[in-house]
Amino acid sequence: MIIVQEASRWLSHVLPGSSSWRGGALLLLVCLGSTLALAQDSVVTASGTIEDRTLDDIVESGFIEIGVYRDFAPYSFFDEKGEPAGLDIEVGRLIADGLGVEPHWFWMTADESVEDDLRNNVWKGSLLDRRVADVMLRVPYDREYSYAIDGYGLPKHDNVVMFGPYHAESWVLARDLEKTGEVRNLAIFRFQKIGVEIDSLPDLFLSSAYGGQLRSNVIHHRLIWGALDELKAGDLSAVAGMRSQVEWGLRDRPQRYDVDDDGLQAVARLQWDIGAAVKHTHRQLAYAIEALLDEAVRDGRMNALFNRHGLSYLKPSVYIQDETASGSE
Repeated sequence: MIIVQEASRWLSHVLPGSSSWRGGALLLLVCLGSTLALAQDSVVTASGTIEDRTLDDIVESGFIEIGVYRDFAPYSFFDEKGEPAGLDIEVGRLIADGLGVEPHWFWMTADESVEDDLRNNVWKGSLLDRRVADVMLRVPYDREYSYAIDGYGLPKHDNVVMFGPYHAESWVLARDLEKTGEVRNLAIFRFQKIGVEIDSLPDLFLSSAYGGQLRSNVIHHRLIWGALDELKAGDLSAVAGMRSQVEWGLRDRPQRYDVDDDGLQAVARLQWDIGAAVKHTHRQLAYAIEALLDEAVRDGRMNALFNRHGLSYLKPSVYIQDETASGSE
């Protein structure tokens, strides 16, 4: 109330004219002040989630809010019984168990870019409720990306800490061997059809390969599952997509299909590491989670997790580099 009275006196001084002008300006100032106050304080949401929580807050509350992508099999989705399932759900449970708390799922809808997802789910929140997760999974882990500089010479991602690579993802081709035979290059797709998820990196790569000669046979689908359904129906000769999704989609019929990266070596980024992210003010939480993920990668639990889902496990590049360095000593 005191703030409102002081603001009113100040507006009377700087806006001596119409009282309606002063009233509108006063209302604007009050709204801005309320917004700033909410931004500075922790917020308890209807679900009981306290935003901007430290490691101590999480342990004391008995739960951790873990950001996972909605409807993103085989990483995070709801199974036939309506229960959370997938690779990242199991990784989240591993983290929660290690911290001695229960996992709560913060279901994310993918935006146009990773930067948007980090803003909406880690450090700022959406425009609707400003809620954020304690930690977000399935974040590309790349030092150049993490420390990238924007057009003004400032860090692009200084509001988040990206850490803890727990597996590597890659682009692959799934071929119907009855159609492609022993051909391992892309030239065959001048005559045979290959399915892709629209606007994915394989889509852009294949549509421009051989001077655009493959373009008419690159069949676009909104999601990779449509392409895999057509492959299994015999309408396509191959599908290009992310390894985990391709293997998941073909898990019931593995003998007829060959999955590898032959022909894709010229893709700009064939393989990339996947990790986690927290708000930049919570490095202690990042250190604790990173230690849990590192232990799971090194002791084989992460590999076993993927195997339970019938998927190949690729170690993050940092572990391959460590093993190579150790072997050369």
